[in-house]
Amino acid sequence: MSAMTYRFNYGKKKFLPCYCWYIEGAGKHILVDTATDAILAKEFRGIPAENIATFEDALSGLGLKPDDIDIVIQTHLQWDHCANTFKCRNARVIVQEEELRFALAPHPILAATYKKSLLKDLHFMVVRGRCEIIPGIELIPTPGHTPGCQSVSINTAKGKAIITGFCCVKENFEPPEDIREIMPVIAPGIHLNAVDGFENAIFIKGLADILIPCHDPIFSKIKTIP
Repeated sequence: MSAMTYRFNYGKKKFLPCYCWYIEGAGKHILVDTATDAILAKEFRGIPAENIATFEDALSGLGLKPDDIDIVIQTHLQWDHCANTFKCRNARVIVQEEELRFALAPHPILAATYKKSLLKDLHFMVVRGRCEIIPGIELIPTPGHTPGCQSVSINTAKGKAIITGFCCVKENFEPPEDIREIMPVIAPGIHLNAVDGFENAIFIKGLADILIPCHDPIFSKIKTIP
């Protein structure tokens, strides 16, 4: 948990799924991130892990195959968010320019969280800053966790749903009551800049009608949002 919540929850273990998100009703087949599998988690990072579903099986549940995906929005390029992107051979891969630059030559502080071989032969579409990629889907830079991290805002019938690009869980947005007045959010535990991570967590919390912390286990039991 301390990997999610900076300076909190040391030694506390929590089930932290790696998700890929499919956006329905966009007119194109769009994924946000492509997650990873247990084998890579164990071999590359030594993390105890188990498979929930393969990437292919998850897409099959939607009647799709990897080749059907038109767009992959990468919140960032750490290994656990892009390990299956290469399977989407027909997809444009949208990433912030700063994130791609950093991923190809990461600072030693975060270098262990990037795997450059996962980026080989991807069809990148580089963006700079806040932008709408199609009507109702907006990319919002939220650096701190990584230099080019971006969150994804999707207009829905129940308001603005935002997938946090930075790695977090609900506890990042719900600090213990005794410190909430001085610390309304908790910065991501893994970061290059904790202050930026903190400020962007506050920003996204205030902007979202439906907040989707990108590693929170609650979503493993929910089929659709909202």
